[in-house]
Formats: sequence, structure tokens, C-alpha cells
Amino acid sequence: MNKKPTLILLPNRKELNAVLSDDIAKVLNTSLTRSGAASLAVSGGSTPEEMLTLLGKKPLDWAKVQTLLVDDRWLPAEHPDSNQALLNKTLFTGPASQSRYLPLKNTAADVDDGQYACEEALAELDWPLSLVHLGMGNDGHTASWFHDAKEYEILMAAHEQHCIAVHPGAAPYSRISLTPAAVFNSEKIVIQVFGKAKRDVLERALAKDADFPISLVLHQQQVPVEIYWAP
Repeated sequence: MNKKPTLILLPNRKELNAVLSDDIAKVLNTSLTRSGAASLAVSGGSTPEEMLTLLGKKPLDWAKVQTLLVDDRWLPAEHPDSNQALLNKTLFTGPASQSRYLPLKNTAADVDDGQYACEEALAELDWPLSLVHLGMGNDGHTASWFHDAKEYEILMAAHEQHCIAVHPGAAPYSRISLTPAAVFNSEKIVIQVFGKAKRDVLERALAKDADFPISLVLHQQQVPVEIYWAP
């Protein structure tokens, strides 16, 4: 596969949320029909809130869908900055609450200890994932792959590792994140972005020698990538 990501332009955010939630539901339904199971990893942040709420209402056989986060802050699930808290008020308010959810955050005292239990849990999943949903920050990071984190240089070397503890420099909180190896062990990747500033970053990240974290996704040739963008 030697192709660039597909760019899907929508006129506004409301339409993008509707189209993307429909498209993700179709991928999951195809997987359910084909193999009787499906899996979905989603990202947090403010961008996907409405889309996740719409997706959670889709009439799928959610009990046969494995859901998880791409990354999360090492915080209690009820903390307002936790990505799990976001899922609880969006995706899991509808039928998707019946899905089999695997939290990345566990009861370990810190993220470095928690990484081991998280790795064991992720290793038990059926891979590849049906779909991975990503976002992107204005700095070009995706998941919790931060250039200023000490772990950034070893991300690409973690070929057999599903998750990694991350300690960002500027961003708040320690994180637990899927590795590139885990994200690319999927059947499809979608990236959801809003606004001109992020589109400009994406275009720069697509350049041949670009070194943004999102460039790892845009330049890999293992999994097809679709970018959904609206102003």
C-alpha cells in the first residue's frame, strides 16, 4: 500500500460529526457481520464529544464490540480531565454502554507501575482493532505521543508493546497511551480535526521529512487513513 491518507472535507462540524459517526458505525457493523465481533479505540478531548454521543446511539450489537481509549491521563475515572469521564457522558449514554470497555487507567499508584497491568490486559484483546479514531493537537501530537516527552524516541521501537507510560513536558498529567505498533495493528484509522490551524498543521505534517507525531500516522503504509476535516 503506497498511498497518502484520504482527505474528507465537510462544510461544518455538525455535518462532520453526523457523517463520521455513521461511517464508524458502518465499519463496526461490517466487522460484526463478518466475524461476530468488533473493536473500537477512540480519542478524548473536546473535538469528538458530539460525534461520540451520536455514535453511542447507533443501533449496533454493542455487546459484541470491544471499546477502549487511545490514551488517557493517569487520573480517577470521575476526574473532569479524564478521557474516561468524557466517554461516560458521551459514547456510553446510549446503547454503546453495553459494549465491553477496557480502561487504560487501573488501580496502580502511578502510571509507570500501571503500564504493566495495562499491557497484560491489552495483550488479551483480539487484534487487529476494527477501527482507531484519532485527534490531533495544534502542536501536531496525537494519542499521547508528545515530542517533549522522554518516551518519544522509544515509541517506534516498541514493536511488541501495546501501551506506554508517557510523561509530557508541557502538557499536564502523566499519561498512558497506545503505542504506534498498537494503533497500526488495526484495519482502519480515522483522524478527526476542526479548524484552519489544524488543517495547516496536517498539511505540514504530510511533507516528506516532517517530524510531527501525527506524521507517524500519515506516513505509515500499514493501515488506510481517512482524515475528516471541517472549518
